[in-house]
Amino acid sequence: MKQLSLCLLLCVLFIFPLKSENYDIIIQNVNIVDVEKGRIVKNKDVGIQQQVIKKIAIGNQLSASDSTQVINGKGKYLIPGLWDMHVHFYFPDKEYLKMYLAKGVVGVREMTGYRMEWRDSIGKNTNVPRIIFSSQIVDGPTPWFESDIPVKDCKQVIQIVQEAKKSESKFIKLLSLVPRDQYMAIVNECNRLNFEFAGHVPYSIGIIEAAKLGQKSNEHLNGLLLSCSTQEKFLHARLDSLLNVVSKEEKLSGIMKMQIMGCTTKALWSFNQAKADSVIHELSKYNMFQCPTLGVKHRFQYNELDWVYTDNRYDFFPPPVQKRYRPDAETLKKLKPFERELKLQEKLLYQMHSEGIKIIAGSDQGCAGFNLHDELEYFVNAGLSNAEALQTATINAAIYMHKEQKMGSIDENKLADLVLLNTNPLENIQNTRDIKLVIFKNKIIQPDPLLEAVKEVNIKISNIDPFEKKFD
Repeated sequence: MKQLSLCLLLCVLFIFPLKSENYDIIIQNVNIVDVEKGRIVKNKDVGIQQQVIKKIAIGNQLSASDSTQVINGKGKYLIPGLWDMHVHFYFPDKEYLKMYLAKGVVGVREMTGYRMEWRDSIGKNTNVPRIIFSSQIVDGPTPWFESDIPVKDCKQVIQIVQEAKKSESKFIKLLSLVPRDQYMAIVNECNRLNFEFAGHVPYSIGIIEAAKLGQKSNEHLNGLLLSCSTQEKFLHARLDSLLNVVSKEEKLSGIMKMQIMGCTTKALWSFNQAKADSVIHELSKYNMFQCPTLGVKHRFQYNELDWVYTDNRYDFFPPPVQKRYRPDAETLKKLKPFERELKLQEKLLYQMHSEGIKIIAGSDQGCAGFNLHDELEYFVNAGLSNAEALQTATINAAIYMHKEQKMGSIDENKLADLVLLNTNPLENIQNTRDIKLVIFKNKIIQPDPLLEAVKEVNIKISNIDPFEKKFD
């Protein structure tokens, strides 16, 4: 009798759809990509109401009202919106932000505190991704880039932290030349104000110490090879000596830059795997995320630039920028010896991932939106699975922002920033590029019109070079 009652109940549920909840959008019969478990949940209806996933049900169970927008998801794959966790707004026009959304990137972490006026202050602009801004860059008394503001002493750096806390900034951005006393002042003031600091691990601080002190993320795997060198103590002493000289100069000379970079080259050639094992194991005890930006090395140092000649992303650069980003192939071939560093960093990245260290995806350079997909591919090349690579731009980014309960995966009561793909990204990570549409702030976005709008902007500003300052 109980079995008969259960069967009747199931029949009723199957025949009669669930009562309408006045959904704004329903995606029917879609395959949900469960990024946390690395699996496909087949043939589901997803009901969206006021930017939130209100219901996930068996296919064809959610009923639409007259105002509901219905999307046929049959044979398609639904993933959470992607986050690029290392970008710089060098664009000459706000219209360029549309490229992120066209490529499924619904949020970015801007790493210079630049173009804050571009943020969506009312939260309704569907052409502007969600943005987390850093503070101004902090890089010591004689910054690597002349455009950065010199920070002369601890008093000034404390003031920067206090002002950033009061502003729209969400964290302090560090570069490599921060002196030790300024770094410690940042740590103490950030702890006092419950404010985060992230960026490069400075030469004055080891990567383990930075992790212990609470640095939230490390960009470009900075400091890792130094810590894995058999000459670590000597190289840090050498860097301390160089930084002491640099602090007394008004401008960082090319010769001094070469001497500093020479220390990192020596670290590469004195790499020791046993030290690496120890360093990575120790790092795994702390909560410092790694944002490797492997694509920068691939694109500009290691001659892996097939996309330069075959990808259409150059259509979305102003002509002056195309010249900057279309490097001479013969020049690049001369840099091939540095491939050793890339291959070693890929190996160490996989080792860190295997030890449980959280990886977040960041593109750093290139064409907005496009380059995040490159980064995911490079992670797979380094040994991560397709699902693990996808996690770096979804759930890991959410965890970094302390928002994993509200976003980063497809679940009821989570934010409905979603990307509908034509093909399965768990079979091939390149399928994250195969975008049917994007759902963002309760709107259905078709990628092509956004990209065409950027092309029109290019025509209008064809002679403008937006690189008013250099970024890292």
